[in-house]
Amino acid sequence: MVVIGFDPGSVSFGVGILEKKNNTILYLHSEEIKLKETDFYLKMKTLWHRLEEIYQQYAIDSAAIEEGFLGKNVRSMNVLAKVRGVVLGSLLVRGIRLESYSPGEVKRALTGSGNALKPQVGKMLTVLLNLNTSEKPLGGDESDALAVAYCHLLRGRVSRLTLTKK
Repeated sequence: MVVIGFDPGSVSFGVGILEKKNNTILYLHSEEIKLKETDFYLKMKTLWHRLEEIYQQYAIDSAAIEEGFLGKNVRSMNVLAKVRGVVLGSLLVRGIRLESYSPGEVKRALTGSGNALKPQVGKMLTVLLNLNTSEKPLGGDESDALAVAYCHLLRGRVSRLTLTKK
């Protein structure tokens, strides 16, 4: 079972891919997709194309995304909703369901506490996934995406969509 986790952002977008084999969770890939374009739609095009490349490289079975804190900034909520829409669309065409997890739920899955700090979550990831971060430290969005994928594998809400044409 191969799961991709997403930590959405309009400047830096986290991706983490894990595989569950015989009750062992293995690290496959993670990255931060840097969206440097000034035009939002060009950013989304870059995101779409990079996700397509990732999907071609890894046989993804299921996907999960972190629900962001939306606060009171309507503009930020609108931008993140569009980013999530690109992710959802990229998965829909492949018949992959997207599950959402709150930041507290993700933290609880890794550390046992929904109030854990980011460094605690990152430390648990390196231990649980046996990562050597001295060679390549995980970026914050990358770490968050891996944490979401890990949470998703633990929660077991892994299923495919059945798409029918009308």
